[in-house]
Amino acid sequence: MMTIKLISASSKQGESYLDYLEEDNYYASETENGGVLAGSGALLLKKKQLLGKESFERIFKPLLGKKNQRIGWDVTFSDPKSVSVLTARADLELRNKIHDAREKSVKEAIEFLEKHAGYTRRGHNGYEQEAVTGFIAVLYEHSTSRDQDPQFHTHCLIKNGAFRFDGSFGTLESNHLYKWQKATGAVYRAALARRMQDLGFSIERTECKPEFEIEGIPRSVCEHFSKRKKVIREKLFSVGVRTTASKIGSKIVMMTRKKKQNITDRPALFQRWQNEMDELNFRDEHVRLIQKKSVEISSEPMPLNSIVKLLTEKISVFRLQDLYAAIAVEAQFYHAEIKEIESAVQYLLAEQSIIELGIDNKRNRLYTTTEILSLEKELLEYAQKLQSKNYYQLSESKIVSALEVQCVQQGYSLSDEQIEAVHGVCQSNLDILQGAAGAGKSSSMSSMKLAYETAGFRVIGATISRQASLQLENETGIQSGTLAKLLVDIETKKISLSNTVLVIDEAGLVSTHDLVTLFKAVDNANGKLVLVGEQQQLSAITHDGSLRFLSQQRGCTRIETIRRQRELWARQAVMDLREGNSLKALLVHQERGLLHFSDSSEKSREKLIDKWLGYKNENPSKQSLILAYRWSDVKLLNKDVRKSYQEMGVVGLENLEADCIIGKHEMTLSFSTGDRVRFSKNDYSRNLTNGEIGTIVNIKKFSDDIRFTVELDSNREVSFYQSEYSDEDSRLFLVHAYASTIYSSQGRTIDGDTFVYYTSGVDRSASYVAGSRHKDQCHWFINREELDWLSGSLEQDEYSNDSIRLATLAEQMSKNNKPIMAIEFLEEIKLETAKTLKSAFKEVPDLSLFIHERGL
Repeated sequence: MMTIKLISASSKQGESYLDYLEEDNYYASETENGGVLAGSGALLLKKKQLLGKESFERIFKPLLGKKNQRIGWDVTFSDPKSVSVLTARADLELRNKIHDAREKSVKEAIEFLEKHAGYTRRGHNGYEQEAVTGFIAVLYEHSTSRDQDPQFHTHCLIKNGAFRFDGSFGTLESNHLYKWQKATGAVYRAALARRMQDLGFSIERTECKPEFEIEGIPRSVCEHFSKRKKVIREKLFSVGVRTTASKIGSKIVMMTRKKKQNITDRPALFQRWQNEMDELNFRDEHVRLIQKKSVEISSEPMPLNSIVKLLTEKISVFRLQDLYAAIAVEAQFYHAEIKEIESAVQYLLAEQSIIELGIDNKRNRLYTTTEILSLEKELLEYAQKLQSKNYYQLSESKIVSALEVQCVQQGYSLSDEQIEAVHGVCQSNLDILQGAAGAGKSSSMSSMKLAYETAGFRVIGATISRQASLQLENETGIQSGTLAKLLVDIETKKISLSNTVLVIDEAGLVSTHDLVTLFKAVDNANGKLVLVGEQQQLSAITHDGSLRFLSQQRGCTRIETIRRQRELWARQAVMDLREGNSLKALLVHQERGLLHFSDSSEKSREKLIDKWLGYKNENPSKQSLILAYRWSDVKLLNKDVRKSYQEMGVVGLENLEADCIIGKHEMTLSFSTGDRVRFSKNDYSRNLTNGEIGTIVNIKKFSDDIRFTVELDSNREVSFYQSEYSDEDSRLFLVHAYASTIYSSQGRTIDGDTFVYYTSGVDRSASYVAGSRHKDQCHWFINREELDWLSGSLEQDEYSNDSIRLATLAEQMSKNNKPIMAIEFLEEIKLETAKTLKSAFKEVPDLSLFIHERGL
């Protein structure tokens, strides 16, 4: 892992320069001769390689009078835990060899970082980016975590200043350091992995982590020496944050640190660690057993195409540093040197399969693949082709007749906007309807269905989730199913789209690849496709942006007036969330007592459950829905609701356990009669659909199996054994369904109240979707502590109140994180912008020539 921390002249922006001086004894005490100079720029200082306190102070001392000056950055490289455990267990000879491997790996990583992120600013407003000769840095190796566990890491203190190639001196542009952080961390691990193999240790991949571990080091020993990790994990859980890689997570890592302790007796500390390892049955002989004279190195080349495929599995556009990071992560397991990583990247960039798109406004070099670009071009070509056909264009009289019939059947007329929408989707073989959440798109679709069926066409629909498809069918009368089932039927030729109007609701959730498949099938059958959705809502998990792009390129009909919410203020609040006016929306909710602040994530969930149960008790005939952004929070809310329901007697006490899975999420759950459950896998042979919800009416244990009987919300009863509806690892495709993710709720309408558990990551799209499902009221449940971490008030030990937190919340909810498709960067205006930005970077001169000319 690699982290970056600012060192400033004062303590407001980062850890202060004085703090580092005070802790210098700590820095020097773990290395015999103090710090080690590093970085190509350090050569120009003509100082000794080993630095004491006075030399450190001269290099990093701030300019007089510059109180908020950025002195530099502490870039810290941490070893995988198994390497730290091995180092602590090793004898002195092996320990020194690992130290040497670590120092060389850090220096290689710094060389990589200065090559790609070493820039200073020049010109008007610092617009011009000019390469520096290299960093001026000092290395300090440490061996402990703040809980005195073995955790070997190297602090690389980089001065905020470097020599340019013309001999002048300038401050560094720090943005590049952060952009290249992930790639540089991966390069360090790759270099260290190679050297650990050279020392005779085999390495292995770790599940869900991009770093290697030493093969043969027991996981139990690593966990024993991870006390700091446990503290951080508990604090993350309390705040409601998943990972230290997030903005809040990184702050928690810093703020939960204990004060550094001086290590006065290193031999005693190592002896203590080794005594603990003896108790855990990890002894000297185990090191000798896992260390070999030579390690078998893979002779296979790195699977470069597979790496790029994995990198672009969900995104269409990637940065140069993303490519380096992906290659470096895989390089750990191929004994690759850094020059091989560089060569691999250059080879891929030279290949015609990767296309440079230019430079964005954050000065990132952007790329895509020919495969992705071809797919997006194919999407646009099919859209043009379908819209050029008018086989499905209905006459004015047929549309008006359908609208009149619907008016009589429903007892009310559509608005002018809705009527215009019906006309708009009855034109070509591809029509697009965008509308605000709750604006009445379903009513327009109902009229469209009537018009086409009267004209002799079949109308069917599909959505991402089963719940949304049921709602589409109930609200419009259009026979509907899931998109996954439709795609299978298309592939197996079980369905014909001839003489058929296919309505795809919540089309923004459909990936580019799936849209192209639909376009092809519709075109081949001379069918018609109607895409319905809204680009401001959540979009597809993989390769999204298609609905927005197609609407921009091919046009669409829009319905803007929101109708779902019963009260005017609620409709306006939804519109404000849609437009990013989050503070205005939140203040309206606050006036009505719909914002609920608590002091921790646990108390926030407790308050939500309490309010929800009270609402259910007072409004038994009303619908309700509990929402959370992350699946991990949905799981916790499910658990809390189930516990309450068991105490109330709503859910039985059988508690039959099963290992379960939904997507990539694995868990062990207990099931009883009365449990609300969601199916998580399509099984067409048993008529079980992913996303369908029901209630367990009977459950029995049979030897090593469980028989479930579930009454579905669609009024159908199904029975199955766990063994029949599980994967190859016997994980059941069933989970609790008391709460839902915001993503899976898109397309649903709740005739009652919704209850939203807020966490960081809920941006404009997610806030808009979560805050627009209800007809009555939306309640928001917010953790004060999480907002205080986001605002920095905890970090700076400053006072905070709910007004300040409200402003922080509004800022987070207004963020727009919509990605862009690769094809959009090919527009001429964007290419011109890219050329302009590209000229802001000066070419990097030859460093070796520069050094030679100066006799360094």
